[in-house]
Amino acid sequence: MSQIDTACRYFSAPDEYACRLLVEEFTDAIDAQQYERLRAVFTEDAVYARPIAPDTLLQGLAAILAAFATRPASRITCHLVTNVSIRFDSADSARGRCGIVLYSSDSGMPESAGKGRKAHGTQLIGEYADRFVRTANGWRIAERRGRVLLHT
Repeated sequence: MSQIDTACRYFSAPDEYACRLLVEEFTDAIDAQQYERLRAVFTEDAVYARPIAPDTLLQGLAAILAAFATRPASRITCHLVTNVSIRFDSADSARGRCGIVLYSSDSGMPESAGKGRKAHGTQLIGEYADRFVRTANGWRIAERRGRVLLHT
């Protein structure tokens, strides 16, 4: 059986949508600096690797939340998510991949009328590889590993 046949065997549009929403909720929570929202994204024992530190694994939801809490409050980010793909391994597990572009600035930067704040000169382009699992509370990300592919 091919990889596509296997993925289609377990495919469910509502399940795929739920996984896609987790990808979106992650970036929305990060950009809004509302890190507690990540409780509805990750499993308690999740593993996360930031794209800028792909070999450093954060183990468990508490460690993930603690890491995000150390981000400077003055940092403004805008994550653009592209090419989200979800492949089901079974009725209760899936793998996903998405591209990500990160723009950032600082709240101390002056705003230009009609343009907002100037973004930092370096933008990062990367990807996330995800592992989703169905839990008693719905789909969650059990593993999210990022890596940077390009920068400006």
